[in-house]
Amino acid sequence: MEQFLIEFIVIIAIFFVLKIFWNARLKFWLGNFVIGMNVFACILYLYGFYSNVMPYGDAFSKVLLHSVVAIIIHTLFSLDEKKKIK
Repeated sequence: MEQFLIEFIVIIAIFFVLKIFWNARLKFWLGNFVIGMNVFACILYLYGFYSNVMPYGDAFSKVLLHSVVAIIIHTLFSLDEKKKIK
């Protein structure tokens, strides 16, 4: 329970710090960081599968999850850019 409370407080602190400093530039860099981390996670899970550390089902379900998250964030950025152009 103590670990949960610490993590919850950290998440709330990050939320308020981002709320203070949020702008288009920070949104761009944070979004690209999240996309990059998801792609990196996909690579690690594939490596885990090919090195026989993870079973097939676990590795590819996690690759699917992280790739979908990266695609969704990229799509939201693309839609936001189209909206700015109009």
